[in-house]
Amino acid sequence: MRALIILAVLLTAGTAYAEPTAGETSFQQKCVACHTVGGGRRVGPDLKGVTERRDPAWLERWIREPDRMLAEKDPVATQLLKESNQVPMPNLAVTEAEAKDLIAYMKAKSDAAAAGPATPAAPPPSPHLGEVQTVAVVLFVLLSLVVAGVFAAVARSTRLAVPTIDTKRAYAVRRVFFFVAGTVMLVLLLATLRRTPYAAARAPDRVVYVVAKQFAFFYSAEPITSDAELARAPKLDPLTFAAGSVVEFRVTSLDVNHAFGLYGPDGAVFAQTQAMPGYVNRLRVSLPKAGEYHVLCFEYCGTGHHLMQSSFTVR
Repeated sequence: MRALIILAVLLTAGTAYAEPTAGETSFQQKCVACHTVGGGRRVGPDLKGVTERRDPAWLERWIREPDRMLAEKDPVATQLLKESNQVPMPNLAVTEAEAKDLIAYMKAKSDAAAAGPATPAAPPPSPHLGEVQTVAVVLFVLLSLVVAGVFAAVARSTRLAVPTIDTKRAYAVRRVFFFVAGTVMLVLLLATLRRTPYAAARAPDRVVYVVAKQFAFFYSAEPITSDAELARAPKLDPLTFAAGSVVEFRVTSLDVNHAFGLYGPDGAVFAQTQAMPGYVNRLRVSLPKAGEYHVLCFEYCGTGHHLMQSSFTVR
């Protein structure tokens, strides 16, 4: 029952996806754990009005190379480190284009906050459940009712006199039960095995290296094992594949445990593996359907866990 509960929780984790700007996406993935724009201080300072307080060239370099600026004893960077209780801003491998998008987003957000409250936005759409998640929810509810009924029957039976048990008949019933259950499981296995996305027997058409780091996934054609390599390795953005291709994702982490959860175009869980510091897990999958595939972190990894998501396209 515990396994069924865990499975149901995982399968029902799909959500609807909004279309934020590039700067907002980068901010949610890389900055929101430590900063807000108009929401008050977190680990780092509130960034409302930062584009007015700081020189644009300094701000862009600080976003891209905070570790180098701290090593160079930049006076503003040193003061920010002191105000943040000696918690340094990490190098998150932000590209020049991403830095410009972040600055544009912070400026727009600051201007909107200064202008006062806006008209309330329409409520977000209801979470999307794929076919598999819907079936999982229905099965979970039905199984829960069955279990509750069994417990109720057992509770009632404790008030009755203990009957004489026919051991031979009981063992015969058990054999029939295990035979039927085993047959059903075998039939289900044979019926669904051909639909598995895992493609272990076929050589991959493409290898993609995936690095997880709070709170984003990075894709590259080169292995990445350190922050320094992450900063200089060329990123695959946007990431696209041909329909029907076999892809091997080589997944690791640079900080804590994450999970690389892959959702298909229908919103259903497609495949998953762990992203672990010091290990490379290989996830080889076939991508038969064209569409947008989303990647979410399945394992709680910190305050920005719910924002750790990315996507790629199959054409």
